[in-house]
Amino acid sequence: MAMKHAHPSFVLLMFLLLGLLPFLFQDPRALAVVWLCNLVLIARLGWKRSMVKAYALVGGVGAVFATITWLPFTNVGVAYWSGSVPLINYPLQVTDIGVLWALGMGLRLANVALLSMYYLLSTSPREIAMGLRGLGVPFSVSYLLSLIFRFIPLVKNDLATIREAQMVRGMSTVEGNVFERIKKYGFLLVPLIFSSLKRVQLIANALDAKGFQIRNSQHRFYRSKRWKKTEVVMLLAGVCAVASLFYIARVHPEHIGVLIPGRI
Repeated sequence: MAMKHAHPSFVLLMFLLLGLLPFLFQDPRALAVVWLCNLVLIARLGWKRSMVKAYALVGGVGAVFATITWLPFTNVGVAYWSGSVPLINYPLQVTDIGVLWALGMGLRLANVALLSMYYLLSTSPREIAMGLRGLGVPFSVSYLLSLIFRFIPLVKNDLATIREAQMVRGMSTVEGNVFERIKKYGFLLVPLIFSSLKRVQLIANALDAKGFQIRNSQHRFYRSKRWKKTEVVMLLAGVCAVASLFYIARVHPEHIGVLIPGRI
């Protein structure tokens, strides 16, 4: 079933269920399998080359940073190296379990970044709002969230316009030392802030003119998709699968994917 023809709430719940899977396991071998399955799924759904580059940057750098950050903070297993933080004498150590734990944390972040970036970049703000509304979120809250997502590309376009205008005036953000570049970016941020505030005021006036109110149960979408039987069956099957894996990995951690019982 193509995701674009599915109910928005079904798509949102399925991505949430997939996002829960990395938090059931700690072993990087199990998490690598989960990541490969998610990668195959996203590849079959189809994603643009720009999404691939963005994920390679965010997911890759984030995973490496998480791995390095978690590496010296596990005191379980055989120690390869030990030391302490100067002044506060906080113990640091690199152990065999710690290496696996750090790799697992990096793969967790890679999984979550993959799913969240694909969902946010491939789903329209209206579909996101309809998905939240289908889960019982008040219309006003879901609609305001959709406005936030719509606001992001507008701010991006404003920034590009301001940068081009400043380049015409002879300003370049790639020349000079670090402090000079930071100072030059101030000439981009100040007009960007004022243009964003002006757009917020225009949107607020438009909502007031249309009688939009936060606490108004009569607000609703004019058209909303209906659940299909196949979607309900797939969602129930996904819930059962995640619940079963949770039982196996957390209630009986000696069987699969858990390095340190009792830790998330």
